[in-house]
Amino acid sequence: MKTIGIIGGMGPMATVDLMKKIIISTPAHKDQEHIPMLVDNNCLIPDRTKAIQGLGPSPVPELVKTAKRLVAGGADFLIIACNTAHYFLPDILPHINIPVISIIDSAVASIKAKGYKSVGLLATSGTISTGLYQKTLEENGIQCISPSADTQHIVDDMIYDGVKANNLNYDTSSIKKLLNNMRDQGAEAFILGCTEVPVAVAMYALEGIFIDSTDELAKAAVKYAQAE
Repeated sequence: MKTIGIIGGMGPMATVDLMKKIIISTPAHKDQEHIPMLVDNNCLIPDRTKAIQGLGPSPVPELVKTAKRLVAGGADFLIIACNTAHYFLPDILPHINIPVISIIDSAVASIKAKGYKSVGLLATSGTISTGLYQKTLEENGIQCISPSADTQHIVDDMIYDGVKANNLNYDTSSIKKLLNNMRDQGAEAFILGCTEVPVAVAMYALEGIFIDSTDELAKAAVKYAQAE
């Protein structure tokens, strides 16, 4: 059984959600059959979206610091509890000598396996701007429908003013309208392309066909940890 190292803290609730989904995805009947996890809940990692937009410091130094701590602690491979942070993965890899499982690849593989041809992308403006999902979906013959430039803030607001602010009374009328508009454009399902969007779906009881990137990463991590 390999030990999973989780680069977390982006945000803390999303990190806990990933841990919970790893536990749920593990076919265990007793404590000793669960997968060892090392978690660095590094809340000092600067905001990834602001860094990509040139409005804040780079998260790379803290990401590398966390990755090195996990490697030193005995992690056999790493996963990152943040979609947007994957943009900086090429800057992290030279500093470590263990594999990293991509949340982007895990989510897209699930979409392809389910046979969806057109999906909506719910992610931070940072992730949207990097094209991480759009490129991978296109390579797999899947159309990606993103919010328009003047509606993307609705997703960002739900993440920052809703989940990150632990606002249980957040007004979801705008996000529900956005989901309906994207369905009208042909979205057969929605990628929850930010690790805090699945938290939002649960917090605010949003309805739809969702591909939970956190859950897909959890399943991929369990499979890798249990592989020979």
